Amino acid sequence: MATDQRQADPNRTLELLWDVQAPPSRGPKPALSLRQIVETAIAIADAEGVAAVSMRRVADELGYTTMSLYRYVPSKTDLLELMVEHASVVPDVPPELTGWRDKLRWWATDTAEIYRRRRWALDVPMNAPPMGPNQIKRMEQALAALDETGLSGGEMLGILVVLSGYVRGHAQLATTLADVEQRTGTPQAAWDQAYGRMLTSFVNPADHPVLARIVADESFDGFADPDDEWLGDDFTFGLDLVLEGIDRYIERRMSPG
Repeated sequence: MATDQRQADPNRTLELLWDVQAPPSRGPKPALSLRQIVETAIAIADAEGVAAVSMRRVADELGYTTMSLYRYVPSKTDLLELMVEHASVVPDVPPELTGWRDKLRWWATDTAEIYRRRRWALDVPMNAPPMGPNQIKRMEQALAALDETGLSGGEMLGILVVLSGYVRGHAQLATTLADVEQRTGTPQAAWDQAYGRMLTSFVNPADHPVLARIVADESFDGFADPDDEWLGDDFTFGLDLVLEGIDRYIERRMSPG
């Protein structure tokens, strides 16, 4: 196999994402489509995680040789980028939403839902900022919501990075907790019980006065409930903090003097 078939080329990846690559000038008519290959890879990731995805596995599922897939997708890096791009259709912002805050709340919640449905997307390394049509549409939605604030382009991009980081971080934590039994062979309830034992047996007022007070107040009860880990109270609380911080920044930035 030629080396360049395995090596990622950012410009080639870009052309694949936007479907502007030149068709092959010679050879038989393509028997597969890029969409078939990507959808097959996504189905494997949905069922078994992204670690199960390989060019050989996808080729076997489709009934083709591995070499034949490289005619459509030159590297696994390209395949992973295409999988993330096509993992979910990005809906339009509901027209009834008014104001940047409501729009960003919808945006953050919808993004978290995508991670919930396609948890494997969190395991795909980020090689560059978003480059595909769906990802750029989602980027435009957030920036359009902020465009009414009067902030500069650089400020809006900075806010987008912060908000994206919060959503992805929450999804990463929720996924890690949800997969604990698969990863360790021990149910999450057992880990929760051990954590509770640590709080009550080893946290003490002398060494950890604030934490001990919070434990005594039973503030941990119901916090980050594993049965509602994606869009529960902890997600909402954190999102409110981020949006409130943005609001205060806009207010200070736009105030005269």
